[in-house]
This record gives sequence, structure tokens and C-alpha cells, in this order.
Amino acid sequence: MPESIDNQRRGFLSRVAKPVQQLKAEAEVHQRTMPRPPRAVAEPLFEHLCDNCGECVFACPNSVIEKQEANVKVNLDYNACSFCDACAQVCPTGALHMTTEQQIDLMPKFAVACNNHLGLDCVECQSACGKGAISIEDGELPELNADKCNGCGECRSACYIGAVSMELVRVATV
Repeated sequence: MPESIDNQRRGFLSRVAKPVQQLKAEAEVHQRTMPRPPRAVAEPLFEHLCDNCGECVFACPNSVIEKQEANVKVNLDYNACSFCDACAQVCPTGALHMTTEQQIDLMPKFAVACNNHLGLDCVECQSACGKGAISIEDGELPELNADKCNGCGECRSACYIGAVSMELVRVATV
């Protein structure tokens, strides 16, 4: 004896599930694909708001912000960010906003070519870190306390042999 299908229940469940599915789709996780300037809003909003006007590029006294095809990114290859907020203060669209956290989504990675790791007495990266995020033990690679690091790149700038690189932290934003 075939059971009859309750179309009312199915219709009700379909109607209830549709908004939940839409919310799930809207809350899709977005990750930064490149390091953004300090005080950047969440990535999907940043991509929408940033019109690549270049005001932040010209305002940056350390020249660490550069234009890309669609928006801007931070490049700490030649200098560190001082978190002066000049970029956020001139942003006309709100892609950089004074109410967001003063953070760059970069973390240092220490190469085996590190002088301290090679047995030479060196604490340049640790001394340069104003947040106290780097600890060093003799003969070891520097260790990073990621909770203290703000991604400024001072450690990279201080390393005269280039054993510090900055890597994008894959922080999911909704």
C-alpha cells in the first residue's frame, strides 16, 4: 500500500528552508587574496568599496601601499608600516575606516638562513618588534606569538640578511 505524500508538509518545509539556504549562500566565507592596508574593512566590502582612487597610496609616508588592477594592497618588501592612519584618513569611500582594527593580515616567516639559527648572535628582528611578538633562543629560529603580531613588517626591515619574509594570513571574513 503506497503511502501518500503530504504536499502541505513538503511545501512548508521548502518555504522554511529557502531563506536558510539564501542566508548560507550570503554568508559564504571570503578570504583576503592580498594584504590590505591597515583599517581595511572585511574583504567583500573592501572589494566593493575600494575604487582604486590611489589617495591612500599618495598619503602613505612609508610608501607601503601600492595600486593593483582593481584595488590596493600592502607591500612590505622595502619598508614597514608605521600604522600612522594617513591612508584611512584620506579614504573617500570607507574601504579603509578608522573604526576597524589597525592590523595587516601578514605574519613573518623565518628562514633557516637566520643568523641566530646558524649560531651567530643576532636579535635584530626581536629588537625591531614594538609589540614584543618575537622571542629568540640561542641557536634557534625566532618564534612568533601570532596574537601579538600586527603585521607591520618591522622585523622584515630589520633583518639585514633577508631571512624574514611576510606571508598572507588566511583569515576568513564574512
